[in-house]
Amino acid sequence: MTARSILIVGSGHLASRLNTLAESRGMDVIRWTSDAVGDDPHSSQRFEAIRRALANLALASVSGAILVDEQDERNLELAIVLTSMHPRLPIVASMFNENIAPHMQGANPNLRVLSPARLAAQAFVNALDEPLQHGLRYTPRPPAPPWARARRDWFIPALVAGFAIALFAAAAYFHRAEHLSWLDALYFVVVTTATVGYGDISLAQSSSTSKLVGITLILTSTVFIWMIFSLTVDKIIRHRVQMALGRRRHTQRGHVILCGAGRLGYLVGEALLKRGERVLVVELREGLDAVEHLRSLGADIYVGDARSPRVLEDAGVRRAKALYSLVANDFVNLEIGLNARSFDPRLRLVLRIFDESMAQRIKDQLDIHLSFSMSAIADEHFLGATERAPHVGDPAPVA
Repeated sequence: MTARSILIVGSGHLASRLNTLAESRGMDVIRWTSDAVGDDPHSSQRFEAIRRALANLALASVSGAILVDEQDERNLELAIVLTSMHPRLPIVASMFNENIAPHMQGANPNLRVLSPARLAAQAFVNALDEPLQHGLRYTPRPPAPPWARARRDWFIPALVAGFAIALFAAAAYFHRAEHLSWLDALYFVVVTTATVGYGDISLAQSSSTSKLVGITLILTSTVFIWMIFSLTVDKIIRHRVQMALGRRRHTQRGHVILCGAGRLGYLVGEALLKRGERVLVVELREGLDAVEHLRSLGADIYVGDARSPRVLEDAGVRRAKALYSLVANDFVNLEIGLNARSFDPRLRLVLRIFDESMAQRIKDQLDIHLSFSMSAIADEHFLGATERAPHVGDPAPVA
């Protein structure tokens, strides 16, 4: 019996896993990547270059194609090229943008579109209920030292104190030099600095020294008032911006902290909210559509870097039910998880780890047992979709 041949297009982690899985099942794998034809999507020759490259692969005997490039645009482009060359070839394409999937599948019944993030999301959500043993073989390091916290800005209080000293010194001078009572001297200093000038007390007949002191008082008070006013307004605006970004001390309990609102984080956050969990999303990029969508569903948003212990503490990590770190970087997720554990060793950590072998090492050495690879979850679905597709002999390739 002749082994099935399958075309796998892509250079990422999912493509590598599919290659290994297909070969373990006795399939002949043809591996190809579109990198060789360039990255310019506007090139007038790109479509024909892809056609020629695929034609050289002798795809007549291929029973199916899996398109798992990390960019949706490339998978869409490749699906169109392959469909034009082999209209009846079963194709499974990765597409994180699910809005376009119904249109692609409606135009070609032999094309199936799968979202790796959606395939994996439910496994991450189910991790919230998995039983855990919280025993650790090592003692987590304590939280960040005090110097990691933001220092209080004493500049405005210092300006206010300096202004008050200047007013008092001027009042003391006019009390002695102009023989004014303390109340009249203070009154004169205040109306002078406020530029009101009622005229009931003036320096018209005073000594030159008093006039120079009056001029100095006006100029000095103008600078003090301008700086205090400007810095106070700036502080108020910055505080309001920080509050709008969620950068405050969150006090809820039993909530789920979700770090990363990318493709996978968006779907996991949506599923957690639908099951009634209180979700606090920590995301570095404030302009993401996913952030606004999760906010509209009831999630709290904190715009900041989840690797920072201060951000984790603001997010209430000591009182959280669980922490998900779903950033598209294994080491960032690991750093976030270990920093979070330093606050509470019993905290349930669910980490996205691309490399399954690394995920196993993390379980063995760092006692983080809920670490998943999105590719490891999705690969069976992609290969299974091609295995279930009936192989129909293609007509001659379109010229």
